[in-house]
Order: sequence, then C-alpha cells, then structure tokens
Amino acid sequence: MSTLLLARAETTKLARLLGISDTDTLEFLTRLPPDTIRDFREHATDLLFDADTARLAKVAAASRLVPTTISAKIAERAFGPVLCAAVAAAVEPTRAVDIAKALPAPFLAETATRLDPRRTADILTRIPTRLVVDVAHVLALRGDHVTLGRFVGTVGHDAMRAAAAVVTDADLLRIGYLLEDKSTMDTLLSLVDDRLPDIIRAAHDQHLWSEGIDLLDTVAPATRARIGDLAAALGDDILDGLITAVADLNAWDSLLPVTGAMSPDSLAVLAGRPAVHTEPALTAIMDAALDQGLWLDLLPLATHLPAEPLAVIARRVATTPDDELADLIHQADAADLWDALIPLALAMTEPDRRRMAGLPVMQDPEVLATVIATATEHDLWSQALPLVDIALTPETPNAVWDSLVQARDEIPDHLRTLLADRARQLHHHTHADHLDTPSLTD
Repeated sequence: MSTLLLARAETTKLARLLGISDTDTLEFLTRLPPDTIRDFREHATDLLFDADTARLAKVAAASRLVPTTISAKIAERAFGPVLCAAVAAAVEPTRAVDIAKALPAPFLAETATRLDPRRTADILTRIPTRLVVDVAHVLALRGDHVTLGRFVGTVGHDAMRAAAAVVTDADLLRIGYLLEDKSTMDTLLSLVDDRLPDIIRAAHDQHLWSEGIDLLDTVAPATRARIGDLAAALGDDILDGLITAVADLNAWDSLLPVTGAMSPDSLAVLAGRPAVHTEPALTAIMDAALDQGLWLDLLPLATHLPAEPLAVIARRVATTPDDELADLIHQADAADLWDALIPLALAMTEPDRRRMAGLPVMQDPEVLATVIATATEHDLWSQALPLVDIALTPETPNAVWDSLVQARDEIPDHLRTLLADRARQLHHHTHADHLDTPSLTD
C-alpha cells in the first residue's frame, strides 16, 4: 500500500479540522506515518469536543424543554451549525433525528462538516434515507468529499445506496480516497457495481489515478481482479494511464496484487503494454516484488511478458543470494506456480540457470516431481528440460526417474532421448531403456 497516498488523505482531513483551505500547507506532514497523522487528528478532535462537555450537556438538556419545531428554529437561527454539531452527541438520538427532520438540508450539510461520527453514530444510523440523500447532494455539490467520506459505513445501508446515486463517478473516487474507515470500501463499491467501468474512466479522464490506486489498496482480492480486468478491457489509453500513474507514484506494490488476481487474458493485455517493458518500470516492479513480499503476484505477470522484459526480470532474480533464491523457489513450489517459474528460469543465462538448478531445493525429489508434472501438464518440456537435466544427479532417487518414465509419452522424442542419455550417464540403465521406448499405449 502506498503510504504516501494514505498520508496525503490524512493531511487533507486534518486540514479540514484545522480550517486550513490550502492542504499543500501540510504537505510536510506526509513524511510521517499515516497512523501518526490520524492519531493526532483524532486527539485534536477530542480536545475540541471535550473542552465544554458540561456546558454542552446543559444546552442539550434545555432542548428537551421545548417542542421539536422550536428546537429546530433555535438551532438554525441562534446556535448555528458549529454549536449544533458540538451539542448533537449530548442529545437523545430519537429527538436529535426529529430536530434534524425539521432543518433544511444546507444547514444540516454545514453541521455535518463539524460532526464527529464516533460520537454521533446512534443518531446517524436513524437518519431517514431521504434526508441522507438531500444532505449528500448538497455536500457533493460543494465538493466536500471529506465529510462524505466520514459518514460512509455510519449511515444505514439503504441510505448509502440512495446517496451514492446522487454523486458522480469522480465524487465516488474522491470519497473512497478520503474514507474514514477504509474497510467499508467494498461495501461502497458493491452499491455501485454497475458503475465500476465509468469510475475507472473517471480516474483517467479527470486525472484521479491517485484516488483510483488508493482504491486498489483497499478492496478485497475479488474486487481487485474485477477492476484489473475492467481496466484491461477499457482500452490502451486507460491502461497506459494507470501504468504511468503507478510508475509516477512508485505504487507497484499496489498494482502487483491486482495482476496476481487478474484473468490470464487481461493479464496478457497488461503485460503487452510498452510502458511495462521499460528498464525503470521493470526495476521498480522487481523491487516491490522482492522487498515487499509480492513475488507470487509477480510470477503470473512475468509469464506474459515478451522475451526481452522477461530476461530483465530473470537477471534480477539471478542476482539474489542462494538462500533467497531458494526461498523464492520454495514459495513458487508451495503456490504451484512452476508453470510461471519454468519460463522465467529459461530466460536466465546458462550459468545462472545452472546455479539455480544446482540448489539443494531443486534436487528435492518432491520438487523435481512437481516440475516434471508441470512440464507435462502445460507442455513446457522444451523449457523445463535444462532445469531438470542439471538437477538430475547421482543422488536423485528412483522415484524421480519413475516420474520421468511415467511422463515419457508427453515428452518430445528428441528431449526424451536426451533424458535417456542422462540416465545412462548416471547409471540408471533400466530407466534409460524405458525412456528410449514409448509406452505400449502409443
């Protein structure tokens, strides 16, 4: 996840709390961890709301002494939105809702900018859908995405659905970026699922890729896959816009989990874009994959890369120390991703491939058997043979040779002959004879 994007979102919210109109004034804070900025903002909010708790409680108690309509008039004409927001948490929820019903949407919208959802959740969940929609519409027209983002997940589900219908696709991106509770992103998107293609277009057309990339960090894997597939289907301009934005923000750690979830066809489209093939892009991709635990997300993408970019990836993998390379192999083996790792190994130079094949992990009988099975299932024998041939040693157990014999009908004749020769060199003459002879089922 891009901590820079999170930090920027937090400074935007802090600027609102402090009444700072130019958020760039707080840009220096983005060097801090996002949680630190958030903690400071929440502490400042508590100080503001707790300063006059006793006095506000008296104001709330007084509101119970007059009819609702009169309380609403007093709230609008005497108290104003700032004091109303401060008092709201001290008012009994049902009465607070009744008062809200008697107030105009613009006044409620202004009050909402000052509310603390942590203190007023019991009220917000009771607000009628019609009123939520009216206030959301006013806030959207004002461009107040900070306030809208604070209340997603706090108001009722039906109210959220109705409110989403009155905001634009660009608004939804900005609201998602500024969500107070990022765990509600999937819920929000589920309400506008049919609008996802237009939301992606809005990210491109209105230069909101930062907000879109932040969205990728937040949603569940299935939603990531859907967004990735949609982006690939919407045309080269949109896909190139996404890739360029990811590169500019160095947010490959946000995109790689998407590639790991995309369909093969969509992934092939992404991997074919020239913007992915540049040396800086490939270097940044490998940094994210190796430094941030995204190796298994990289492998499906690497499978679809053309020869030259794949060779760049292979060279970087080959620079890892033996223990790290062995760990990468173990991860790929455990995830059953040999169909992606075999072509990557073939893209290595011969010395690098020999080094990889000579690692103890490659001589593990279970690993070798899996390589053999994968080569057979995916018709990768021409690529797998260099690895298998080097990994076969005098210590290779009979079970591995038996696996080769069982797969012999799937191995091209000239490769099968090479394996038979290797078997004889290692004094496995019976296995060599079997490899030389096709099975009786031919």
